[in-house]
Amino acid sequence: MASNNANRGSTGFVEAKGKDYVAVTDLKPGAVGLAGAVMQNITHIAPAIAAFFFTQTLVSFAGGQAPLAYLIGLIVVIPLGVCLMELARKFPSAGGYFTYVSRTLGPSMGFLTGWVFVLYSPVVAGPSLAVLGQILQDELAANYGITFHWWYAVVIGIPLVAWAGYTGISFSIKWIVVVGLAEFLIVLALGLTGLADPGPGGFTFAVFTTSFNPGGLATTSGFFIVVVLTVQGLTGWEAAVPLAEETENPRRNVPRSIMASILIIGVMLVIAQWGQVVGWGVDDLPNLKTSAKVPGLVIAHRVWGGMWWLTLLAMITSVLGASLACQNVATRMWYSMGRVGVLPRAFGKVHSTRKTPTTAVTAQLILSVVLGFGGPALLGGPWPFFIFLIAFVLVLGVIFVYVAANVGLVVYFWTKARSEFNWIKHFIFPVGTSLVLIYSIYAAFVPLPAPPNNWTPLVALIWLGLGIAIIVWKKATGDEAWLTKTAEVIGEREDIEHHHPL
Repeated sequence: MASNNANRGSTGFVEAKGKDYVAVTDLKPGAVGLAGAVMQNITHIAPAIAAFFFTQTLVSFAGGQAPLAYLIGLIVVIPLGVCLMELARKFPSAGGYFTYVSRTLGPSMGFLTGWVFVLYSPVVAGPSLAVLGQILQDELAANYGITFHWWYAVVIGIPLVAWAGYTGISFSIKWIVVVGLAEFLIVLALGLTGLADPGPGGFTFAVFTTSFNPGGLATTSGFFIVVVLTVQGLTGWEAAVPLAEETENPRRNVPRSIMASILIIGVMLVIAQWGQVVGWGVDDLPNLKTSAKVPGLVIAHRVWGGMWWLTLLAMITSVLGASLACQNVATRMWYSMGRVGVLPRAFGKVHSTRKTPTTAVTAQLILSVVLGFGGPALLGGPWPFFIFLIAFVLVLGVIFVYVAANVGLVVYFWTKARSEFNWIKHFIFPVGTSLVLIYSIYAAFVPLPAPPNNWTPLVALIWLGLGIAIIVWKKATGDEAWLTKTAEVIGEREDIEHHHPL
């Protein structure tokens, strides 16, 4: 029951110091604390996936400058995080970007943003588990003579992640904290070890200069492709946003978790990429590009010997943690869209005791199965489909979402909240980062990458077009009742139960 002191979703509400607040919601309020929110973000970023799965792609385009591209990606993401913090304070809701853009740019644009968001968190689990299965298949056969088919990981992983989603957010967050800490420490340790024990060419800071190009791998367009991919590699710092209704003190803890995760994981990934380039050997980067094995595993075998399997463990925990974190994000956004009638009403229902959006979790399970098996079959294996969808299509979708939120931020504070307008936070940061992201896409896709990745812009445009068609159809049929509810934010009440969550 909400107390008499409940705030009914006011954008001007401020959480008083010395008091704790939880949402007025059908979900489980107060189940997530600041530490849990930070780890939700970090695990969604997936340190081991970001650090290891894309290394060959990054080096093939940017050569020895790959660590510099990661650093630039971090610099772009920091002001993006500041922009999202402003929206998170104003509009706490499980809808996340759907609510933010609906509130600032209108319901139709909010729906379109939620629609394009499907190319982001919801698509991660299936392809990631398939790639993990491919890595396990290769490594277990090569090192132990064990037969493990890649699709075993999909068969085991998807039901496991869905089970955690059905069980409840408290269990999910505990799992995320455990696997997230494990992979973070292992990835950081390998990066530092690679710097301490360099390969051919020795240790160098030259990787952070644009003139450093051993092997002649880097090109200008290739470097910008890598900047785009590193922004994708750092995505996830906003994953606590859709958990606002389950987070204690959401207007304080969700924004804090955003910047904390960006700085923690951003610095770590720059070190990890630097450590792999140096640990492999800057004089031998052409062979890194063509390596039959994941470079992180090759380096781990060299520098850690019999303990190489720790890197494999980090990949396993990373994929499971990221799949669960992405499921949390996707299902809460779908729940919010179902609650206001944009999606079927069943999506807006929660389990009576576990307080989980079970229909949304089931939808996520089905999508993961389709992408985990169908995608690799379509493109000839887990790796080609993973790069196609997660490295290229996903980044186009997420940049659309980021830019829409940035435009909404400028519009809202220039018009409805003009007294709070700040030229740096509400204009320079959102406009500047949007221009960088848009230019990076142009530089990355003109000319188009090699097949099949040259088809990725068309896939993103077709999906966007379908979303526009749905909006037109809804308006033509008079189905517009949902338009009045898309911008709702949560109410809050004082936490009289004193949850003290993780």
